[in-house]
Order: sequence, then C-alpha cells, then structure tokens
Amino acid sequence: MNAWVRNTLFGVALICSAVLGMRLYLELQARATSDDGLPEAGQLRGAPENLPAFSLHDVAGNLRRIDEWSGQPLLINFWATWCAPCRREIPLLQDLHARESLSGIQVVGVAIDRQSDVELFLAEYGVTYPNLVGEADAMQVSSLFGLDGLGLPFSALSGGDGKILTVHIGEIDARQMTALVAISQAYENGQLSLVAARQKLAGI
Repeated sequence: MNAWVRNTLFGVALICSAVLGMRLYLELQARATSDDGLPEAGQLRGAPENLPAFSLHDVAGNLRRIDEWSGQPLLINFWATWCAPCRREIPLLQDLHARESLSGIQVVGVAIDRQSDVELFLAEYGVTYPNLVGEADAMQVSSLFGLDGLGLPFSALSGGDGKILTVHIGEIDARQMTALVAISQAYENGQLSLVAARQKLAGI
C-alpha cells in the first residue's frame, strides 16, 4: 500500500470517528434536555438489587473499579459538563464529600463526557471527590442501573453491604440531600431495614 492510499484511508477513518463522536455528543445533549421516554424525577423502580460491578477510567487515565470503595455507602452521581442541573448539583456533592467522615458516604462521580472537558470543569470548580469518565462506555454503565434512556443527572445510593437503596432521577436539592444522608446513616446503623430505607428514600 503506497503512502497516498494509506494517508487517504487514515483521513477517512478520522472523519468517521469525528462524525460518530459528534452524533454521540448530540444524542447525549438531547437526552439530557428532553423528557421524552424518560422516567419522571424521583426514584427509579427498575433499579437493580445490588450495586453492579463496573470499571471506567478516571481523569488521570487510570482504570478504576467501583469495588475499590466496597464496604462503605456510595453515592454514585452520573453527570456531564454541559448538563445545567448537574452543574447546580455538584457543589452539594462536593460538600457531602468534605463531610464524608460525618456522613459516612463516599461520593463517586461518573462523567458521561469528554475527558478534556471534565478535567477543566473539575479544576475550575474545585471538585475533589473521585470522578470516572467515559462516553459510550459510561453510557453502558448507566444502563446497568435500570435506565432505558439517559436522563442527567441521576444518582445511585448503595449501602456498605452493596445493596442499592435508591436510584434517583434528576437533580438532588439540599433538602433531599439532608434526608438521603439521614436515611443512609439509619440504614448503616441498623435502625432501618432495607425495605424501610428504600421506602423512605422513595418519598424524598
């Protein structure tokens, strides 16, 4: 194969990759701003019983497994830099992370976005809790939590035993965050059963 043919094929491959990437980006934006076919805000009833196993790269490019944080309650937040409700929610998540020793909850972000955009956003907003990043692969992870379509933001709360307590569709406000933390702590302390914790979380 001569150099001209090789360069032409390489150029075509780059164009195809760019087109596919743009289609994915536009699809994500459309899903984030449209309610068509998506669950209403609140708890997702089709959530799995247990925290699904998955791995994604972090912003430094290291492959991370979600079970690195096993044994402690997790609030896994799916978001994107271009999602306005996500951006409003992140200061609450950062505050929760800063109070981890009191709340007992480890916050883990999953950005369905481009790594370069995520890196800039996290640095600008001073986000210090762990964040995993992906595009199509992160979308696949989101489907493990029972969503047929992608609506951002959404958050999954699991107990230290790996049981899913809730998958919340939509932005979490300050009042809901306070209630979520209290219910999580009551569950971890044995004051609430799994069924009772799920029922209370469904009402926030």
